[in-house]
Amino acid sequence: MTNPLRPEVTVRATLGRWLRTQTAAIAPAWIESVRNRPPVRVQGAQMPPVVESTLQDTYDSLVIALQVARYTDLEQAASALVANHLPVGYSLGDLLGMLWLLKENLWLAITAAFPMEEALLQWHGLDAVLFHLETQVSLAYVIEKEEALRDELEQTKWRLEKLDRTKSDFISIAAHELKTPLTLIQGYTDILNLELDKDPSERRRMALVGLASGTLRLGIIIQDMIDVSMIDNDVLTLHYQPTALLHIVRMAVSDLELSIPDRQLTLTIQDFPPGLAPFYADPQRLYQVLNHVIGNSIKYTPDGGTITLSGRMLGTDAATGLDFVQVSIVDTGIGIALEDQERIFDKFYGVTEPLRHSSGRTKFKGGGPGLGLAVAKGIVDAHGGKIWVDSPGYDDQRCPGCAFHFVLPLRKEPPSPPRGQQRLGLGPS
Repeated sequence: MTNPLRPEVTVRATLGRWLRTQTAAIAPAWIESVRNRPPVRVQGAQMPPVVESTLQDTYDSLVIALQVARYTDLEQAASALVANHLPVGYSLGDLLGMLWLLKENLWLAITAAFPMEEALLQWHGLDAVLFHLETQVSLAYVIEKEEALRDELEQTKWRLEKLDRTKSDFISIAAHELKTPLTLIQGYTDILNLELDKDPSERRRMALVGLASGTLRLGIIIQDMIDVSMIDNDVLTLHYQPTALLHIVRMAVSDLELSIPDRQLTLTIQDFPPGLAPFYADPQRLYQVLNHVIGNSIKYTPDGGTITLSGRMLGTDAATGLDFVQVSIVDTGIGIALEDQERIFDKFYGVTEPLRHSSGRTKFKGGGPGLGLAVAKGIVDAHGGKIWVDSPGYDDQRCPGCAFHFVLPLRKEPPSPPRGQQRLGLGPS
């Protein structure tokens, strides 16, 4: 087949020869780390067996691909890795986790043997081959999965469940793929930090600021993905403590105002109940809700627009005996189409046209991974509240605006859920 990884063949060949001499040290350490880190879903239960010969073949085929730029063995090893572990319960995320452990062991070995700059050069050549291996494992997994489930594709219920599993697999894949560039960015940032100490200059300082900004942005995306994954799997705990809601609102508004100096937007807080006493909630998670919802309004409100936050007390709920408070975020933006309002809180759902998508977090009509409002809904639901949106519709000329509302119970003491944990979920309230 045509070699898709032509650059830096000499560097890769040299690295391949070195890795072959280090096989006895690196391969067993990798296999041992895989054996000691079973899939999350089976921890505490009988662990599916790891086919060690397949892992050894994967390492050997990686060395061959580096030495002679032949990828047939590598692709066969990827298929064998899937074929031997999929039937015993390993998911795509688990298999990519094995490769992530291989990356960790390779990185430790390379950085221990070479100076940092040379190590990064070696890693740059190795990373493309590792990406090819990850791609082949993902492809082999999809093929094996489709063959195993082909007879069930006609069932509507199964299709919906598979869609949800596919989204969960995507979270796992993307999280692993995002960690790789984040590691490289952090490595280059460390090098620039060292250089700045020796010879400070404006160009170097700007490069360092750019790298730090990229690292921060990747970190935010990864955190959203982790949160959605924990919400889906019902494993994220709320930490209840006395919470002053107005203080959290002011802090969120203040932080977001610093990120939009060029947008000329007006963020105002008005009409919060003056006698609202602190109540038990998770303040960090409520800050996250406000950050995501206000951030959404920022992205879909034209320059010069207004975003207004307000709160009001509600009556006592007869079923729970709790009082509730409602928070509203009203903007003068482009609005949300009626058909989108029910799905706006679904993960990965976005209303931005792909051709107009921007990755900017505060740019007008800037897109994103479609996770923020899903995380916000999961957190509000976990508190025993509810979140929804009202809008006359979408119109980027007249800008009818929209209003996000969420209600929270005013708990006088923390709840006592089963097993001492309050878990999140994206199910209906």
